[in-house]
Amino acid sequence: MSRNLLVEYAVDVALERLDAFIEGEKLTALPNAAARAAMDGQLGDGSNSVRLASLFFVFYATVDTAWDCNSIPTGIRGIYGDKRLATQLGLRSITLHNAVTAFGENLGWKGNVANSRLQNDVRFDGFARAIAGMNPEQRALCADYMAARFAESRKVIAPLPPVADDVLTYARARKLFYLLIAIPSEGNVQQFLVAALLFVHRQRHGYDIRTHHVHASDRFDATAGDIEEMLNGDLVRAYEVTVRPDWKNRVGDFRKKMDGASLRKYTIIASNVNSDDDLAEPADMIRFLAPYGRDIAVVDIHDFVNVFAMELNADELRRAVTQTYSYLTTPSLCGRADIIDKFNAAVEGWLDEAT
Repeated sequence: MSRNLLVEYAVDVALERLDAFIEGEKLTALPNAAARAAMDGQLGDGSNSVRLASLFFVFYATVDTAWDCNSIPTGIRGIYGDKRLATQLGLRSITLHNAVTAFGENLGWKGNVANSRLQNDVRFDGFARAIAGMNPEQRALCADYMAARFAESRKVIAPLPPVADDVLTYARARKLFYLLIAIPSEGNVQQFLVAALLFVHRQRHGYDIRTHHVHASDRFDATAGDIEEMLNGDLVRAYEVTVRPDWKNRVGDFRKKMDGASLRKYTIIASNVNSDDDLAEPADMIRFLAPYGRDIAVVDIHDFVNVFAMELNADELRRAVTQTYSYLTTPSLCGRADIIDKFNAAVEGWLDEAT
């Protein structure tokens, strides 16, 4: 079938909204009762392909306002449509579609489907008619509702199996974290390990931890740092995590972020702080930071993980390793197979040694 840019766009939007919910966004409004019942009916269908096709159709209805909610969109099958959507859900560890790879073919939409009609198909008739009767606002709410439900089914296989307290001791956890910090990953593993340790620890006190893509611009994302700590939706702390050798030339930029977010303290977690001539000794650090006139904490990343290896119990330490892996396997944050493989190899090597 010919290429349909609206099909591609619908897949793009669906993935964008899935990522938002994976990363913690909440539904701020629900579809009305009738619309929600139509969505729930498709989500509860016994066919994996029906569930996945329904996700696609509700997003397609939001981008192609001229669609009659009855005919099969041209170009739904293939690398820009059903296969791309299924593949990307798999990369995100989504399970609701049970790894279906090509819902169009599975549902019998092969070759020329010009005469196929959803409203004459028992698998989609009520659902398609419900979408047809919705205004744009309800369609958007339904699309988000479906995306949130799919995101809810994400199941990340923990890289570290359940282990006893005598395996994840302070000393052994410290060894694992040092191995992870040493991975060449353009800062991905380092940033996400810090974020994960904060995430697990701060959950004790009701704080929310947010992070973003390592190469994303903080200014573009309107964020105060690589990691943000929130309480009841308000920013209370920001952290910059860096393994770049030139980070000391950017302290002025960090101060601007701090001032822009009205923060009283800003934390820079960096490599090699303890061996840096300007920072290793307290007096030297005071002199280095004095020109900036702000409360900026500069912490060696090894010191940071030491504290959390001491503070967290074995179950929490395992959750932190899993959360790091979750960040790495989220395509909008990283999703790079080479980095994920290095991470898994480091964890497996540590586990072999520890047991």
